[in-house]
Amino acid sequence: MDTIFSKSNESVKFIRGLNEKKFRSKNKSFYLEGVKVVNEILDRKEAVDILFIAYSKSILFATNGGKALYNKIDKIKDIKVIELEENIFKYVTDTVTPQGILVVLKMPEYDIVKEIKSYNKNIIILDKVQDLGNLGTIIRSCNAFDVEIILCTLGTADVYSPKTLRSTMGAILNTKIMYVDTKELEILKSNDYCIVTTSLQANASLDLLDTDKKYAFVMGNEANGVSKEIEEMSDLKVKIPMTDKIESLNVGVATSIVLYEQYKKTSRK
Repeated sequence: MDTIFSKSNESVKFIRGLNEKKFRSKNKSFYLEGVKVVNEILDRKEAVDILFIAYSKSILFATNGGKALYNKIDKIKDIKVIELEENIFKYVTDTVTPQGILVVLKMPEYDIVKEIKSYNKNIIILDKVQDLGNLGTIIRSCNAFDVEIILCTLGTADVYSPKTLRSTMGAILNTKIMYVDTKELEILKSNDYCIVTTSLQANASLDLLDTDKKYAFVMGNEANGVSKEIEEMSDLKVKIPMTDKIESLNVGVATSIVLYEQYKKTSRK
């Protein structure tokens, strides 16, 4: 295998382009990087759509677990693998300290009607959440508390941005994420979901939530909260109890609390 030294190489330009939302959307692709996440992807490669793997041998060998991963990918016959010169690898990724390995994947596509009809657990609705770090935190919390579907209203930030993907630490591989028009959320009503919004003005407590119901928890925009349209669609408003020393919680923290409280109750059944 020849090492790629040129920034004008088509694969190099493709990976570099994936740092931009417009390019990701056009090509319906993204990349994940790091030794741990690439190992996880290779262990379950039948469940993901891998376009190709790119690595820098010098960086990878200096990373803990890198040599073992190199030996693993060296034996792969059914996936395209390219080697990049160290500076070229650093050029394509926006990571400050890259680990020398990344996988380019096709974005999964889902049918909301099909997915909701066959799903019997709680879900999260993100209503125009903007902070990329918050998105990553929420995706990890969903993994921790057994939520496998996230519905994002149009206007929610891009979950496939490199910053969000890094903060998920691979958790995005276990989550079905769909961007939907608000009107599409009506499918939840016809599939027995109780739509719950968090609100500072609510009186109901999380303790009132049943363990035998399916809930769709709505988490709103950092500055403006839940939109009026979704608020009117909701069946219940709840409030996270806290002192009056602070006005509100970070949306990533609030989501984690809501999911933990419900998971704690259901796991004791």
